[in-house]
Amino acid sequence: MYEKYFSLTTRPFDLTPDPRFMFMTPQHARAVASIRFALMNRDSFVIITGEIGIGKTTILNAVLEDLGPDYVTAKLTHTTLSRIELLQALLSEFDMPNYTKKKVLLLDTLRDYFLEQHEQGKHVVVIVDEAQNLDEAALEELRLLSCIDNRDRRIVSIILTGQCGLDELIDAPSLRQLRQRARLRQRLEPLTEQETADYIEYRLKVAGGSAAKIFSQDAISEIHRLCFGIPRLINTLCDTAMMTCFVDEEDSVTLEIVDQAAHQLRWQWLEERDEEDAAREQQLAPAHSDDDAPVALDVYRDGSVIQQARTSKFPLVIGRSNANDLVIIDKAVSRRHALIDRIGGIYVVEDLNSTNGILVNRKRCSRAFLRPGDVISFGRMDVVFQPDASSDGDRLPEGEAGHVATVVIDEVPGNDSDSDEPGLGEQKQSA
Repeated sequence: MYEKYFSLTTRPFDLTPDPRFMFMTPQHARAVASIRFALMNRDSFVIITGEIGIGKTTILNAVLEDLGPDYVTAKLTHTTLSRIELLQALLSEFDMPNYTKKKVLLLDTLRDYFLEQHEQGKHVVVIVDEAQNLDEAALEELRLLSCIDNRDRRIVSIILTGQCGLDELIDAPSLRQLRQRARLRQRLEPLTEQETADYIEYRLKVAGGSAAKIFSQDAISEIHRLCFGIPRLINTLCDTAMMTCFVDEEDSVTLEIVDQAAHQLRWQWLEERDEEDAAREQQLAPAHSDDDAPVALDVYRDGSVIQQARTSKFPLVIGRSNANDLVIIDKAVSRRHALIDRIGGIYVVEDLNSTNGILVNRKRCSRAFLRPGDVISFGRMDVVFQPDASSDGDRLPEGEAGHVATVVIDEVPGNDSDSDEPGLGEQKQSA
């Protein structure tokens, strides 16, 4: 299509997996190295989670390519399975189809196969993709399979990959034994804006082109914002933008072309945002410019307001350390937990790889658009977000570290520590 127009040898953003285009960020490289190490040490469980399109399959492919002949693998990608169906699917992956519904027979067949491979000097690796679709009973079945050993060492390792909902499933009280067997557990985060730029440059370079010649810097920044740093979305938007550029006979992909391509894709969240933003602008008619419009952050605990903050400083970093803008000293809050940013009048909250993550309106996410009245949860604390705050509340004075408010709940000794030990301080608040 547009390859000849841009003097490229191939389509750089095709969604078909191609090892030539494998781009490894530091966190992806760490995940690959960690999985390899875990398999070398015969760990029982490895758990990798992340948003759809974040690169989990890319990591698995990189690991599988280097495993070598000493490993026997089975990969399950269809995971809406019962316990019996799970065992049947595993036997099929090991080229031993058995569709009996007698669980004992299925388990005996798998156990004999695992032991046979071990006697031949091979280690069995079971990979379950989209594991968030499994129920607790199926996960418990996998845990019991991982318990099969040969006196002094484990003979099977299980890799679970899935969307962020898998974290919530694994954290269920009934799966405590599984959690204890998972020495490696990593969540993949979206690409940063710089990583997005590097990703686009890398794929274009492999295809014989250059990002500097094809994409404007504003266009790349917009691609990152619209795609949340998700590689699969970046591929889709870049490919559509380059096709639009080709059809319109434009020299390069500009900000306008990216926005045009995004609306051609009819991404639901963009349409919803446009409609809501237009309605919000008509209703609010703010007197402030986008650069200095304040927001209100009401901090709640157990349904009661314990702190009110008002600021126009962005990005706003929230965490337990005194170096943050909004300081929440609580054992469930990380040193740098999350940030709220304003991009072109749009507000976004993003988790900063915190220990316990964030919830927006009770739904776990790593990054989300914010609307008036949205509730962001950090551990036991709820922060209600209100943009274009009215003058009902006074602006809070900034402290020495530049923060707009400090909330202390069960104070943790030493703010620079990520200790989960409960503090001894009484509830208090200060501005």
